[in-house]
Amino acid sequence: MKYIIIGATAILAGIMLFGMTWIAAAIYTTREGVNGRFADAISAIGYFPIFISLILVITGICFFVISFNRHLEDK
Repeated sequence: MKYIIIGATAILAGIMLFGMTWIAAAIYTTREGVNGRFADAISAIGYFPIFISLILVITGICFFVISFNRHLEDK
């Protein structure tokens, strides 16, 4: 059960971080006086949050797989 909770938390945190990064980039491109491209905004914010969010989602999926395998072994 603890692996399911850890996996769900990691996936949710990764999705939220990914979404907030994209929202921040969208707000950055629409600020006053700046007519930039979205890719330039993502570069200005950085790729580190996107990288961390992908790691969190992959880790969460791994915890779900571990939990599913333990459930199958118990039966």
